[in-house]
Amino acid sequence: MQFRVLVGDITKWPADAIVNSASSSLLGLSGAVDRAVHKAGGISLTAACRSLKGCRTGDAKITFGYKLPAKYVIHAVGPIWVGGKRGEEEELLSCYRKSLSLAEDKGVRYLAFTSVSTEDKRYPRQRAAAAVVPLLMEEGGKMERIDLVCADAEMQAVYTRAAVLFWLRHLNDAHKDELADMIEEAMISLVMLQVETDKPDPIAFAEQVRAMKRVLRPFLDMSQPRGIVDIEKAADTVMQSYQEQPEIKSSSGLESLLQSYY
Repeated sequence: MQFRVLVGDITKWPADAIVNSASSSLLGLSGAVDRAVHKAGGISLTAACRSLKGCRTGDAKITFGYKLPAKYVIHAVGPIWVGGKRGEEEELLSCYRKSLSLAEDKGVRYLAFTSVSTEDKRYPRQRAAAAVVPLLMEEGGKMERIDLVCADAEMQAVYTRAAVLFWLRHLNDAHKDELADMIEEAMISLVMLQVETDKPDPIAFAEQVRAMKRVLRPFLDMSQPRGIVDIEKAADTVMQSYQEQPEIKSSSGLESLLQSYY
């Protein structure tokens, strides 16, 4: 599964299905993105949502996308943040799992999420990313691609770092017999995190994979187990590399390489 974290407008995303952060009424009242999804989908989308008669927190329901580019819209009802002691994380993860399940039932291969609950229900971005990214990476394997579509660069950095930490922890915990294959998969995934084009230029892409290995070589050369401080420092280095790496242009020659890992 290819996982990307990109900045953009979810109402224009060419995925098979998009996941909207909805209110329990499902009537486009949760926040700016929810309103935009209903506006772009048209009155038929709102009418379809009204017929569903609401949705409880921690759950999700699905409609067609109508005027949206996506065939389906999954309306995920995340929790309102009230300090983290009322089961908010469990409810957040529950609506993401339900969204994945609904997408799988419809045969969706390319799914795009908004950041559920963070912009409309005060859920802290870093806490949401730390919980949600591992879930998507571990349980979204039936998808060919999952995009996390962010409202701004700050949100993109938060979710990107969560994905970087996911891979660093897996590398840290890997058995030595699994490490070589996992390193290759991790480098490709880390490079692809912020690549916007669907078909990157293979030469530029291969060079960035090699560059990512160089960035992480000090971390990979450490004896195991590495400490939390080591993982955090390696994550800082990877995040800095995203600021320095050149943009990967589009090409059509990379599909077979990516398919061998996703």
